[in-house]
Amino acid sequence: MASVTLSKVSKVFAGDVVAVKDFSMEIRDGEFVVLVGPSGCGKSTTLRMIAGLEEMSGGEIRIGERVVNEVEPKDRDIAMVFQNYALYPHMTVYKNMAFGLKLRKMPRKEIDAKVRETARTLGIEELLGRKPKALSGGQRQRVAVGRAIVRDPKVFLFDEPLSNLDAMLRVQMRGEIGKLHKRLGTTMIYVTHDQVEAMTMGDRIVVMLGGEIQQISTPMELYNKPKNKFVAGFIGTPPMNFLEGELQGQHGTLSFVAGEGRIQLEVDARHHAALGRYQGKHVTLGLRPEAFLENRAQQGVPGKSLEALVTLVEPLGPETFLYLDAAGQPLTARVPGEVLPRVQSAHVLDVDMSRAHYFDPITEVAIV
Repeated sequence: MASVTLSKVSKVFAGDVVAVKDFSMEIRDGEFVVLVGPSGCGKSTTLRMIAGLEEMSGGEIRIGERVVNEVEPKDRDIAMVFQNYALYPHMTVYKNMAFGLKLRKMPRKEIDAKVRETARTLGIEELLGRKPKALSGGQRQRVAVGRAIVRDPKVFLFDEPLSNLDAMLRVQMRGEIGKLHKRLGTTMIYVTHDQVEAMTMGDRIVVMLGGEIQQISTPMELYNKPKNKFVAGFIGTPPMNFLEGELQGQHGTLSFVAGEGRIQLEVDARHHAALGRYQGKHVTLGLRPEAFLENRAQQGVPGKSLEALVTLVEPLGPETFLYLDAAGQPLTARVPGEVLPRVQSAHVLDVDMSRAHYFDPITEVAIV
């Protein structure tokens, strides 16, 4: 096992295309870190630079205490699991898993013991004699993971390993990789564009955009305290709602005003002071779908609720997603499953402003 330290790592492709810019962080020994972001944000390029598969344009990478900038991929003591599995089609599962150990000149008995023990751990013992073409996607992914495990590397690297699986298999494999990490205790770096995977798997998450780190935090810290509007909107399903409006002060209180609607803020003294600087100015208000509460009486309370037009209803059993139009601004609310208003009807929702987020409309940085 080993830590991984990246210091001002960058990658510039031909034509001055900046893929990664000044990426710096320390991944602790035994930590599970997830790099997440939209396509083209630089997460896979960062992973490939750690693996040595992509040449760096600048910076330094350490695995443990060793600087690996000039070290060949095969000598970095890492194992990588790819999106497309990368299994040898002409070899059996057993030979695929044993191949790397044979290259190391490991004794045949040790290879056999390691392969069979790993196969038992992953539940693929009965597949050892098959070739990849006879396996399902989930089975191939297990074999790819098994091939990495038998090498007993210091660091595991996963590049979108579940993106080719169907929804149910993704959930299952997600859980299995999480259990595997707890059992092995090895440092794991995992790349995905799926924020649900990131939230459910990572000890810490690195959110990237345009080759730069936006925020590094634990899953719940990211969810509850996003540093900017991009992180707030990217993390969470359905995504956070954003409303444009003005902060107005009245009798020592602050209210958010959008069109004819006025909602009173609920903030402590410290946050009140920070937001007070925006009094009379435009701000972006962020509200997650669960910040909207069903108003049983369907009677608006001034400063505490809003009325919106229902444009779509998605019943999901225990909960319902309501898609609404509030004075021309779209909203999504998560309400109890039994709430099923008619489309194109007016619907009143209370707003829990203690869950509100506020962003500068120009810099998009969180105000509080």
